[in-house]
Formats: sequence, structure tokens, C-alpha cells
Amino acid sequence: MKAAFSASQQGYPLKDAFILDSGSTTHICNDLSRIEDVRPSTPGDYIWAGSSKVWIRGYGAVTLTTEGSQDKQALHIVNVAWCPDFLCSLVSFRLLRRQGIWWDNREDPTSLRRWDGTIIAILSERHGQWIIEDTTPFDSAFHVRMNRTKRSPQRATAMLWHKRLGHPGPSAIEHLIQQSEGVRIKGITTVQCDACGRSKSKRQIRRALRLNDEGPGERIAIDFHEYEADSFTKEKSQMLITCRNSRYVWDFYFKDNRPARSIIRLLALFIQFMKKQFNITVKVIETDNEIVTVKQEVEKWCTSLSIRLEPSAPDTQAQNGGAERSGGVIKEKARAIRLDANLPWELWPEITRAAVYLYNRTPNYPNKWKSPYEIFFTRAAATNGIVTGPRRPNQAHLRAYGCKAFAMTDDTHRGKSRLQRLDPKAWIGYLVGYQSTNIYRIWIPSMAKVISTRDVVFNEDTIFNGKTEDLMDNLMHNTLEEIATWVRTVELTGTQSQQPETETFYEDDTTQEESPRTQKTRYHQGRKVVEAYLTPPPTPPPVALLVQGEVNNEDMTNMSNQSTSMTNPWAAAFMAGTESGHIGQHEGKPIDKAQVKRLLSKGIKPHRNQLPPLPTAYSKLEDHPLYEMFKEAEKTHLQSHQQMKSWTEVQASPVKRAGHQILDCMWVYTYKLDKHHRLIKCKARLVVRGDQQRNITSQDTYAATLAGRSFRMLMAIAAKYDLELKQYDVTNAFVHAAIDREIYMRMPKGYQKPGTLLKVRKALYGLRISPLLWQKEFTATLASIGFQQIPQEPCCMIKDGVIIFFYVDDIIVAYHSKQESEAMKAINRIQEKYACTGGDNLQWFLGVEVMRNRKQKTIQLSQAAYADKISQLASRQDIRHDTPMSGMELRPRSDLAEPSEINRYQRKIGSLLFAAVTTRPDIAFATSRLARFLVNPSTEHQDAADRVLLYLKKTESLALELGRGDGLEVASDASFADNTLDRKSSQGYAIKLFGGLIAWRASKQDTVTTSTTEAELLALSQVAKEAIFTSRLLKELQVNLSNPIITIKCDNTQTIRLVNEDVAKLQTKLRHVDIHNHWLRQEVTRKTIKVEYVPSDNMIADGFTKSLPANKWASFLDQLGLVKRKESPLKEAELEKLQEHLEGLYM
Repeated sequence: MKAAFSASQQGYPLKDAFILDSGSTTHICNDLSRIEDVRPSTPGDYIWAGSSKVWIRGYGAVTLTTEGSQDKQALHIVNVAWCPDFLCSLVSFRLLRRQGIWWDNREDPTSLRRWDGTIIAILSERHGQWIIEDTTPFDSAFHVRMNRTKRSPQRATAMLWHKRLGHPGPSAIEHLIQQSEGVRIKGITTVQCDACGRSKSKRQIRRALRLNDEGPGERIAIDFHEYEADSFTKEKSQMLITCRNSRYVWDFYFKDNRPARSIIRLLALFIQFMKKQFNITVKVIETDNEIVTVKQEVEKWCTSLSIRLEPSAPDTQAQNGGAERSGGVIKEKARAIRLDANLPWELWPEITRAAVYLYNRTPNYPNKWKSPYEIFFTRAAATNGIVTGPRRPNQAHLRAYGCKAFAMTDDTHRGKSRLQRLDPKAWIGYLVGYQSTNIYRIWIPSMAKVISTRDVVFNEDTIFNGKTEDLMDNLMHNTLEEIATWVRTVELTGTQSQQPETETFYEDDTTQEESPRTQKTRYHQGRKVVEAYLTPPPTPPPVALLVQGEVNNEDMTNMSNQSTSMTNPWAAAFMAGTESGHIGQHEGKPIDKAQVKRLLSKGIKPHRNQLPPLPTAYSKLEDHPLYEMFKEAEKTHLQSHQQMKSWTEVQASPVKRAGHQILDCMWVYTYKLDKHHRLIKCKARLVVRGDQQRNITSQDTYAATLAGRSFRMLMAIAAKYDLELKQYDVTNAFVHAAIDREIYMRMPKGYQKPGTLLKVRKALYGLRISPLLWQKEFTATLASIGFQQIPQEPCCMIKDGVIIFFYVDDIIVAYHSKQESEAMKAINRIQEKYACTGGDNLQWFLGVEVMRNRKQKTIQLSQAAYADKISQLASRQDIRHDTPMSGMELRPRSDLAEPSEINRYQRKIGSLLFAAVTTRPDIAFATSRLARFLVNPSTEHQDAADRVLLYLKKTESLALELGRGDGLEVASDASFADNTLDRKSSQGYAIKLFGGLIAWRASKQDTVTTSTTEAELLALSQVAKEAIFTSRLLKELQVNLSNPIITIKCDNTQTIRLVNEDVAKLQTKLRHVDIHNHWLRQEVTRKTIKVEYVPSDNMIADGFTKSLPANKWASFLDQLGLVKRKESPLKEAELEKLQEHLEGLYM
């Protein structure tokens, strides 16, 4: 490190190199452009270099390109200190060694190797230093110098630059100075733009970037887009061409119906242009399905030129993401500049052409805040050996789009109108585009024409007001000859590119960071899409501004909160590390690749916290640490399909000619864990893209599933009568059901054959109709061996005291020991037809842990692991959480929430709801209340949700206990007009079977009532219906209660009197309340139900209508039957710590 700092600053030969340093305690980089995810340093952070202090200006991550044994590799290092005063960049060998990387100097050249011996980097020795990567640009003997007069840098406000560049996101403005020439910004870099709010909408996002190893222009993506009306010049549609390497775009327009010959002509021109101008050969074209299905002549033409065509699946725009997403960004940009400038729709070719021009010159996030212009022209020059530095775009000629322009007339320019001294010398027009850096495209409204001119004066404070009367003065004294001269000079075709409108594929910064102000919902191609009117929010400034002291403390604090803060100045020298060992995170914890492989090699099952993230796609599998295990799982899965004859291979040509829809398929990877969350095996499942199916309705696909209430009821029955509970799993359940229609799909990735498709024979996973087909198949099988379906529960069947209930492929068999022989016969019959695994006692079902005490005849249901998992969603940890909710009523938010806030809140509430309706009735009221604010949550709502999450984490050892009682117990309660906004009442009920809570609900009544009695009547009516249903279900399950009359507890004496006594009469003008009253009296008369009084302190449903104070909370938990689970969930964590300690002793 001392040597690196002591060299002279001027001309140090390794200033752009990364040197391996065995003495450095941190990674250091002196080039800000190499650093990703930059965050500010803590004041006082520095590094000792010899006897001098070197201040650290920030931290981030750097990706190094290293020489491997065969090809180049990427080494990603994190927590890299940015020290611009260092003369070179350093990689700390000390930190690499901690990650299992070692320095092999046995051979020449020396190398860095992973723990398994594979080479990660071959080192070269230069100037007495070991070099990992050297990016020093070489001196080219051949380069081009252009001598020309440059415009002076344009100094303007951020809002004006925002308009000049076509309304990009605020981060693009912040990086504009660094990544462009001729730009100066006055004042702050944040903007609030109404045009952005009206033009940009939040779209659904799917990230699935393709690997791109080609150079600039070698892989392109094309797409076509229609427009609603013809332009002034009769254009009907456009073709977008996007360079996948740099994201630079070109556009072409069609005045015809876009026949194949027109497409071929434009593609031929483009390919010739790339070859002649840049010596670039186009190799791959990504396109949508239109080329191979409708315009097959284009496909043949590409094949004749040896250009590989990569079409997307039908109706799958996201697969052509290169063009689709760029088109979406440009369309939003075009929409914004048109709305801001009040330009007519018929100018859409000019507007979108200008949007492309500005897009190519705007820094964006996927390009690491470089513009597509810089990336393309710099890389193209480097490819041809012309390296003179970055080719950044000059922005000095840009003006606010749509601003007023005074364009000199042709005669004035030529001096022909010298005698007409009182006539106007210029047309009044508006800027609509750029033909070059000194030729502008000006729209003259009075002539409805667009001209190209150099001599123009702009007024950037004025835009078109939609009226042409004010513009007619410049024609008053002009002759027909002069007007005819303009007709000759208008409409010069440009060569700039233009992009079509698409669905979002991945995010560019130009649309990524805008925040909504209002929202509405629409539907596009059958998918729900949330639209939001957007205004770009302030974003954290770049580090270049941070170190200049131009950022306030609040901004720095916000940035620091996004990453690990380093409060100790010395932490910088010891906290850096690499991702060569840490390959991901799980719930905030790093995953160590070397540790996972060490455990597997020694036969030790890794814990789920030690496992790497699952591969999200087949393309991500090759680099996964458990690649071999997943590949073996793929082969096993395909063999099972082969045995089941799930499909047959067919030729693709006849299927395509017949017009059949061809579906895609994908691999889904999962881990199978044991009850201690340790790895059993890796699983791979082939899933059909059923979301692509057309003409499928919900009536065709609905399949019943076992209700949570029915599951708890069956567990209560099992606890009461000491039934055996055996669990089975049907392997590849869906494929046992035959398909009832003709469906084709592509072959799975990694196992494809040219010209071959698969005709589906069985109900594969992913098809919308598969769940229903499997339910019909399995129900028919059980019926064939004598089982009868329970009318109230389609997923439960019974025969001679043997109960079988199932959820998709999870099957539970419940029987008394006396019926064991009958149960075994049924199980054997099932296993004869289906491949089943299991047969052990029930331990887990739908994520619920089942713990049993046969001596006490109790069953406990726990979601401790789930509670621990979702507690990570809490944003704050310092909130009081002795109870789920405080007694203060939550109010709606007055302004509009950001989309990130809404998404975060909905994740919290959705996660809480699963626990609230499954095993944790104690959070039912709180979750029900919080669910009212899903569309517009405030900070108070976020904090309230965090309180429930923290409470759930604190009480994760509580389990819902079933057993220890007799009969059916029912209770209902209501809280009159407790909702101050609409004065509707809250209601709740609880149903216990054999001492265990099996059903509960906390909700707001649908209508307003006028008294406590009316509110109690509505609540009583609801629980009576649920109790009668439960009673009927028990009868179908052949469970006889000692008292057939259902007793309902109520704490309102007036309500009880109205229901039970003949003389009582309800005085109400609410007809629906009167109807519920008469129905209850009818059921009491029939002796179906009976209503009894219970004091409010003993009312179990009281906690479902209001937030109880802390002094009543313990009693409420006792009433619910929530008890400390018999098996501590902490035992697993203790075992994990013990294992890690033992591993450290012998590894």
C-alpha cells in the first residue's frame, strides 16, 4: 500500500490497474466510474498509507474482469473504499483468503484459486507488482482527431435540462454533468414536473435479462408498433431496432401496411449501414413471433445471410425485452414531451423521433449511468482500434422541447427580401426535433409543416398554446412565391431512431424512480395493471457531489440507511470483503459458498440459512453452487414424466400450419427440507406456461381446496377420539390425470430437439385446468373404492370410519386403531394407482406444524417458523408490542402513498393474514383493521403493522391447542358504531369444538345499525349460520354431539330477550335487521339454536371486536386456547449454533 501511494501522481503506469496487495486490510479503488451501488462514507473514515492518511470518500462494489484458465471470469468485490488520491487500485489478499481463496505460486504464472482448486484469476507481474486486472488504455497508432468549434457549455436549471432531455428521471439529471459535454446545472437537481405526472405510468415488471456476449451492434432486437392515426406525412407504423449491447436505438417508419418486402428493404439498409460506417456485422436478431409466423419471407432472408433469428413465444412481449422495454421508455418520454409542449397528435413521428434522439443521449441506470450514445460509439471505436477516450454526447445544442422558435425565412437567409423591410424575417414555430447538433426541426403551425433549419432563435419560456390566430401575422405580407419556397424545403427524412410502445420488461432509470400521485386500475391482455400518475421524486445525489459538501445531512442519512453504516473510522480498513465466498443473502444473512460445499462433502445437511438462493431460471443454473444436484433432479423429473407418458414428441411444422397455440415451459427449482429446515434434496419441476393459454375461463378451472376451518375441525376430532393421522404425498400428482383437450408446448430448456414439439397428454403443472382435472381424478378413485364425498367439504371423503382429506397432492388418512385394516386396504388401493411417499405420522400440513400429546389427547398447531420468517418484514424494531394493537383508532391517509410504501404494506398484511386465519386468532382483529388501508397506507399504518409482526415474533412459541373439552361452543359479540368514519359496527365470533377453537372471525358489519341491540342481532345471525354449517359437517363426518342444540353465548340481555321470548318485539325501521331477528326466532323455535347470556369478562369473542388492554390480554389468550408449545422452537437454533461451533473445530 505504501508503494502505491508514494509514487508520483503524474504518469504512474498502473493508475488504472488493480494490484493484489497482501498487506492491505481493505479493497481500494481510485476510479469512481468503476464503482457500483455507491454509498457515502462516514465522516472520519480514512486509511493509513505509510505515514499519511488517505481519506475515504465512499464505498461500493467493483466487478473485476480476470484471466481464468480458459476464458475471462468476473470477480465481484464489495465494500470497496473509494480513494481518488490513490495512484492505483488495490485488492486485499487478506480479505480474499477469508473467503477461501488462496494464492498458488507453485507455477508460473501464479494464480488465485478457489477452495476446490479452480482458477479464479491468473496474475501478471508488471512494474514489480502482481496485477489482477489492468484497464490502462493502450496508445493507438491510428486514431481520428476532429478539429471543430465546440459550443460553449449551456448553464440552465435542472427543470430546463429536464425538458431539454425529454423528461428523464431525476437520477439521469444528476449524472448528466459527469456523462455529457456542454452541460452546466444551476441550483438543485430535483424537479417536479406535471407532464411526467400525466404521461408516465407504473407498469408490471418482470426481470429476465438475456446473456449478451456479443459486441456493439452484433445482437439487435426489432419490434413493430402501430399508431392510432396517420401522421401529417402519412406514416402508419414504425420499426424499432435496439442494440442489446449498448441499448442504442434506431427507428424506421412505414407508410404502407408493413409487408415483408418493406421490412427486408429497411433491414438490408440498416445492416449495410452498420457494416460501412462501423465495420459491425449483425449476427443475431431478437424479434417477436410475427416474423416467423406471418412474415416468413423475412426469416428466410435472415437465414440466407447467416443471421440467427431468435423469436419470442406468441403473445409474450416480455421475451423480446430488448426492443419492448426501450420502446416503453421512449413512448413515455414522447408522451411527456408532447403533453408538456401541447403539440398535436399528428406530429407523432417527429415527437417520437426526438424522444429517441434524447433517449440515446440520456444516462440510464442499466448502463451504469452512461448514455447509450457513449456506450455504443466508445465500444464501436474500441472494436476498430480507435481509442481516444469516452465518446460522450455533447448536449450544448439542446433546447426545451416544444419551445417557441423564430426560424429565419429562406428568402431572408438568401437576402432576397431586402426591399420588404417591414415584413417578418422569420417564421414563428416550435422545436420538434434535431437533425444534427446544429440543424433543428421546427414545426410551423400556420403552414402545418416541419422544416429543417440552422438559423433559429429560441424562447424556452414559451410553448404552443394550441391557437394559430396569433401566428398569422408572419404571413400577412408574404407572396405566394415565398410560401411555395417553403413547401420545397419541408419534411426532410431523418435517420434517428424511434421506439414502439411495449410492456415493461426491465427497468430503466428513466421510468424506474418516478413515484405515483394518483392511481387507477386497468386490464391489459387479461392482466391487471396498476396505472399511476407520476412525478419524479428527489433521489440521493451521486458521490461526486457528496464529497464536495453540496448535500445536506438529511440526504446523507437517507443514503446511509440504505446500506451498512460504518460508525468507526477504522471499520473501513477491516470491514471489506468479496462475494467470491458470499454468494447471496437469506433474510439479511450472507450465504457462504465454500461452507455449503464443505458441509456437503462431509455428509452434513446444510441449514436453510446456509443454502444459496434458488436459481430463478434455467439460464441461472449453470453458475449455481448446487448445479449438479439440480441437474440430477431435472433428469429424475423427466424420467418420471417418461414413465407416466405425460407427452409425445411431434413435428413442429404441422402444428404451426394448423394454427395451434404453442405454450412455453420453464423449470422451477426448490429445496426439500426436513422438520429442522435442513436440506434433504434439491428438486426441479417442469411447469407449463399456462398463463399464455387463450379462451380459458374461471368456470373451466375452479378446483376446491380444503378449508382451514375443516382442517382444524378434523384435528379436533382426531384429538378427541385419539385417531391415527398418517400423511402421504402423491408424486407428480397432476400428471396422473389425463388432459381433455389438445395442447402443445415447447421442449424444456436443456433438452430441446430441433423442429420438435411436445403434445401434452397429462395435466402438467402450470396448466390452468390441471388442479380441477386432478381433483376429479382423485375423487373418482376414492369413490371407486367405496368412499363417499362430504357434501359440505369436497376435499374430504369417508368410508367405514376412515376419513381421507387432501390438499392437492398432500393426503391425510385419519382412522381409529380399530379401523386400521380398513385404512390399510384403502391406502394400498391408492398406492396401486399412484406413486405415493410418506406414511409417517402427521407433522406438517400446509406450513402448519402439528404436535401431538396422545396421553392428554391434545393436538397443537403452530406457525412458529412462519412467524419468525415474516418478522423480517418489520421496518422498525423499537415499537411497543406487548399486544398486537393499541387502543387508538387508525385514520385514513390524507395524501397519496408511494408505490414502494403500498407494496411494502401489502406484503406485511398479506403475510399476517395467513397466520391470522390459520393458527393465530389473537391477531385477527388487528389484521382485519389494518387490511382496510391496503391501497393507501400511512406511516402510522406501517408502524401498526410492524407492531403486529413484532408481537407475532415475540409470541411465536404460542400454539393453538385442540382438545381438553366436550361439545360445540359458540359465541358472538359486537361493538356498536365503533368506526367513526362510517359509524358501522365491528362484529366477531368464535366456535370451539371439543375445547379447541376451530373457527373465528373479526370484521366490520356491512350496514349501519341504530342501536347496540341491532348490531348484536346481526352478529348473532352470522355466527348462527356458521354454527349450523359446522353442525351439519360434523354429522356428515359421523360425529355425534351429546347435545344436538347449538348453544350460542351472547353478552347483551336485550338481544337474548328479543330472540328467546315470544312477547318481546324489536322496534326497528331497518328491514334487514328485522329479517335476521325473525330468522333467529325461527331457529330458536325449531330448537336448532339456543342463545344464553355470558358476562362480558368471560366473552371469548370480545377480543374480535376491539383492541383489548394489556391487563386483559393474558385472559383472552387463555380463552382462545393459545398455549406455549410443548417443543421449543429455540431448540433448532441452539443445535445450529452447536453444529457451527463443531464445524469450526475440525474445518
